Amino acid sequence: MAEEIESGQGVPMVISPQMGAIENVVERIRYRAQLIARNQKLDSGVNATAATGFIVGFAFAVLMVLILPLIIWQVGGVI
Repeated sequence: MAEEIESGQGVPMVISPQMGAIENVVERIRYRAQLIARNQKLDSGVNATAATGFIVGFAFAVLMVLILPLIIWQVGGVI
């Protein structure tokens, strides 16, 4: 006759699962996701402060190119 099937034994496995390759792929995906998230945060921060940085840079350039030479010229160049 046929063999008896025992219940409660779980799923029969022929070989143990090889998880090494899957874990490597998961680690690579996690690393790339972290890089993308970090880059996105950096871009968001730069975009949020771009207008302020431009205004401060423009004011500094005007100070160095126009105002500072005028002050030195008014003093008579005696520094």
